[in-house]
Amino acid sequence: MVAVPRARLEWLDFYRGLAVLVMIETHVCNTFLANAQWPVDLRVALDYINGLVAPAFLFIAGFAHGLGLRRKRAVRTHMGRRLIRLAGIAAIGYALHFPWSDLLAAHWVDAVRTGTRMDILPCLALSIAALILIERVSGRWVKIGVAAAAIAVLIAAPRLADWNATAAPVAAMVNQNTGSLIPLLPWAAFVFAGFLMSELPPAFRSFAAPVAAALIAVAVLGRADLSPVSAAFFFERLAWILVLVPVCCWLSAKWPPKLVLFAGRESLAIYVAHLLLISQLAALGVPHLAWPAAAALLAGVIAASVAIAAGWRALSVASADRARRATRLPRNSAPAA
Repeated sequence: MVAVPRARLEWLDFYRGLAVLVMIETHVCNTFLANAQWPVDLRVALDYINGLVAPAFLFIAGFAHGLGLRRKRAVRTHMGRRLIRLAGIAAIGYALHFPWSDLLAAHWVDAVRTGTRMDILPCLALSIAALILIERVSGRWVKIGVAAAAIAVLIAAPRLADWNATAAPVAAMVNQNTGSLIPLLPWAAFVFAGFLMSELPPAFRSFAAPVAAALIAVAVLGRADLSPVSAAFFFERLAWILVLVPVCCWLSAKWPPKLVLFAGRESLAIYVAHLLLISQLAALGVPHLAWPAAAALLAGVIAASVAIAAGWRALSVASADRARRATRLPRNSAPAA
């Protein structure tokens, strides 16, 4: 069994936390920031940076799964439990944008079409589920199996970009024709790449070759086609994501801010909380804002999301402690009146 140093896990929390915080910025700016308040060049640069968030989040998920696989060697054990947990994550993602009003109004077709659109959580959950299945089928050849899956995803993505000869839920997993923001093609390839890169220590020397390979791939493929389904799109963003691995490892060792680490450890709770907060603010009629007001709103959303996640964590810990104490009671004992 290969032991994974704790420092590697802390930098991963740091990286995930940065991705979560920038994701909140992305959603707040896209919802409330008035475009007229920003110079065009600055807005384009911000959109490009924000466009790295989802690939980074998926890459980190694949990387963490690879680390966990080597630490626990649990390929054939608890498979059902792992898949059930992933199903729960996917269900949360779908529930956050499901059109309950259409469902209540019996607009079944619209409800299914809109409700099955994929975003980051369903894509992450289904991609990790695919990794688990590849592990089960490939055995000792798991890295070859995952690499083949990544190549297959990149090849299929542009060829199935306009495919709609199937039911809406299936099409939503494959492409953006039904409105999916992050379908499996090609986004699952970032999860697979993270899994493959988890073999490397998070050091500049270790990641120099993968970064160079990604840049060479972009040069060969050309940047003329940078649509989300192109291989050039994938490799260009992968290069940035790989560069950030040793950078985050170095930063987390030199300057580990508690806010970022907490956001990385409680990423799911913060993700759900900030989406609910933003949707409520939009429903209350918060208008487009100038950048100072948008920055203040962003700080407020981050603070509120972190507070909600901290409260949820405290409740979870207290519940787990009560359950552990209950299991220690003798069978014939009864709680005091």
